[in-house]
Amino acid sequence: MTQSRFRSPDALLLERPVRFLLYVLGWVLLGLWQGSEGVISHRGDMHPPAHWENYVWELSSTVVLSVLSLAVARFENRFRITGPGWPRRLPIHVVACLVFSVVHIASMEWLRQLAYAAMGSTYRVGNAVEVFFFEFQRDLSTYLLLLLACALVRSILQRRRQQLRELELRQAVSEARLAHLTAQIEPHFIFNTLNAISNRMYEDVAAADRMVVALADLLRSAMNGEGGERIRLGEEAKWLRAYAHLMAERQPGLLHVAIRIDPALGDARIPRLLLQPLVENAFRHGLRSGRGRLEVDVWAEDGRLRCRVADDGVGLAADAEPGLGLGNVRERLALLYPDDHALRIARRAEGGTEVTLDMPLERDDAVASGHR
Repeated sequence: MTQSRFRSPDALLLERPVRFLLYVLGWVLLGLWQGSEGVISHRGDMHPPAHWENYVWELSSTVVLSVLSLAVARFENRFRITGPGWPRRLPIHVVACLVFSVVHIASMEWLRQLAYAAMGSTYRVGNAVEVFFFEFQRDLSTYLLLLLACALVRSILQRRRQQLRELELRQAVSEARLAHLTAQIEPHFIFNTLNAISNRMYEDVAAADRMVVALADLLRSAMNGEGGERIRLGEEAKWLRAYAHLMAERQPGLLHVAIRIDPALGDARIPRLLLQPLVENAFRHGLRSGRGRLEVDVWAEDGRLRCRVADDGVGLAADAEPGLGLGNVRERLALLYPDDHALRIARRAEGGTEVTLDMPLERDDAVASGHR
């Protein structure tokens, strides 16, 4: 990822006319405010200047400063007062400050002469040396403030870009991890299924043949289905029913599977193959004797998607540790819904194990617009 060059504030302003107009308006308002202060401060004088003169004096200064500030921003971006080697660049800014003050004073005096002439009056310039030293003190402070503002803006923009890069990197790592976790499921499932078919062939060739056909249908469905980490719940339900039928073929008439999914949730989105590892675990561990009942329920409640996988098998062993399937589900939920999901495993009072999932309910429109 290449680092983007810092663009000076004047370039950022000029790219957007509205911001540039607001920028100029800010300087004009500053001049009007300072002019009003001048009017108030001269009220007690024996011979106060005309009100318009106070505004001409201050506006002529702020108008010139509005242009010079953009030039200083561009200049500071080239000779930065921060970063490696900044002491070597300080003498350059000393000279630049002198030039800044001379240009400011000369332009300001010229504008005042034009304004006075337009009002039918004459602008009297004082002693040039005194004027320069008086104005230079103010210009020095202004120049330093502009340098500090440029450094601050650049620091904020650089920090923001760094944060964006870190977010992009974390997202890329998460997506890569999700892809890896999803890829783990499919070979694991295929190997287990092939092993089950192999064992079944010695007991019931016809059943093994039906399992091969069912597996082929599942693989065809997977290749023809939509890609991505999330799929429609309706598609996941088809896969889950086909998989459950495939597993039940190992012990025809002894394994009973009930899959109940609210039809209104057909367009809801769910992580691909999220429930399959839980169902596989129930078959391999809870119902390893080849007989029993498995129940899968999916419903919506309070804007959340609730899933339940329960069996009436041998139950959860006290020293049981999560295997590949369950660990995979945990990691994928943590990546997709950090701090916004729940996965619980419990022994059922009537025997067997129950796994419940809780996650945000997502529809097609929410996923399409990027809301997760």
